[in-house]
Amino acid sequence: MNDMNDTRHFLDFLALAQRSKKPRQQGLTCIGDDGDPTPWVRDMLECWGEYVDGVKFVPALLMMPARVVEERVKLYRDHGMSVALDDPIFAIAYYQGKVEQLLGAVRDIGFTHCQIDTHHVKLNDPARTKKADDDHVKFTALAKEMGLKIWGEVGQKQEEGDTARAGAGEVNVKGIVAEMKELLAGGCEKVFLESRVVRHAIGDYGEKEKGELQVRQIINEVGPENVYIEIANQMSFEARNCHRLWAVRTFGPDVNFAGGTTLKEVRYVEAIRRGVIFVPGPSRSSSRLWVQSMAKNNGKAAAEWWTEPYPIDPSAVAKLR
Repeated sequence: MNDMNDTRHFLDFLALAQRSKKPRQQGLTCIGDDGDPTPWVRDMLECWGEYVDGVKFVPALLMMPARVVEERVKLYRDHGMSVALDDPIFAIAYYQGKVEQLLGAVRDIGFTHCQIDTHHVKLNDPARTKKADDDHVKFTALAKEMGLKIWGEVGQKQEEGDTARAGAGEVNVKGIVAEMKELLAGGCEKVFLESRVVRHAIGDYGEKEKGELQVRQIINEVGPENVYIEIANQMSFEARNCHRLWAVRTFGPDVNFAGGTTLKEVRYVEAIRRGVIFVPGPSRSSSRLWVQSMAKNNGKAAAEWWTEPYPIDPSAVAKLR
């Protein structure tokens, strides 16, 4: 008979790259709730819950029965996860004048975090823009007063009007850094770098070196512990994993991931963090960087094994498309 309290891992006599335990301060993985059946979510969390730190509820879940949401929130909280309300849901309540009702309801259900979004739709009206600025400050303070923690986000999904993008595959480094620091100073616990901005900078597979340097500058100036790098769910599964591998190679295994990460893909996220999985990518070198380092160093990988060579090859990039 299986002992449900047995926490040993499969073949636990084999060493793996070290990972911090929950509650973690860095190396966080935030998933999106895809609306899958609760029994499936429960079983998946039994397998992978120790590697998931937070979850976002997106607007599509507004059609889900309230009793199911309440059950799921409790399930996530029981697994030591933060539970957040995505910014478009806040925006819907904001435009309807129901922010206080919204914040009180999600707090009572058990949500721990929310995103304040008073500029979801850009309006060409200086007076209303000024009011939205003031309301952002007001509702951030109100949410914190009600016991909720705040996440912020920089960049837009749509390209039109997005000040985070500078055109020609570049990003507005100075503007992004300033906005992130302003959000953190205003009470945000963490900030998200929009997945489409990341994709705009580094390409589909992490092949654009200039964009990599720009994102590296942003994360280093703001502090990697303060930023979630979002993964674009509109890309293919292989491209999402290339972005994850790129982030681990660039910032190390303790990079924070969010965006298009689902519960189903947590196993791959964790394997990439550990350097043990094959990722079809823009290089002819092995993506199993921890294994490569271990082989070179007589069975014990280097402290910064993720810096193993992984040269980008344009011909390999072309084959991915």
